Amino acid sequence: MRYDVIIIGAGPGGIFSAYELTKQAPDLKVAVFEAGHELKRRKCPIDGTKTKSCVGCDSCSIMSGFGGAGAFSDGKYNITNDFGGSLYEYIGKNEAIDLMKYVDDINMEYGGEGTKLYSTAGTRFKTVCLQNRLHLLDASV
Repeated sequence: MRYDVIIIGAGPGGIFSAYELTKQAPDLKVAVFEAGHELKRRKCPIDGTKTKSCVGCDSCSIMSGFGGAGAFSDGKYNITNDFGGSLYEYIGKNEAIDLMKYVDDINMEYGGEGTKLYSTAGTRFKTVCLQNRLHLLDASV
């Protein structure tokens, strides 16, 4: 089969690229190729008792597969320019925040409904950190 676009990797970047392409240009034939296992087959052999360290699997179930390393995370998504990358250097800080909010809206639409947005800005926790000379980065999470 012939494709207009081939995406290598079904981590968050690959998944969102495919999503955007199918929304913006539905006539494109898009394929996503992932070397890792499907979610139901992803299991790390490290169990803490018999296997205590990495055994060098051909396809790491923690890092590879649909959803990437975040597939088994607790689902936090940070909306900030203060850490986690430098996209804002290329498109501007406001534009980067707008894109992060757009991605968050999609996450909410596909299984994130009911979650709550938290922020460290203006909180008692932030005040206590500052009083103890700790710099707490502001982020909506």
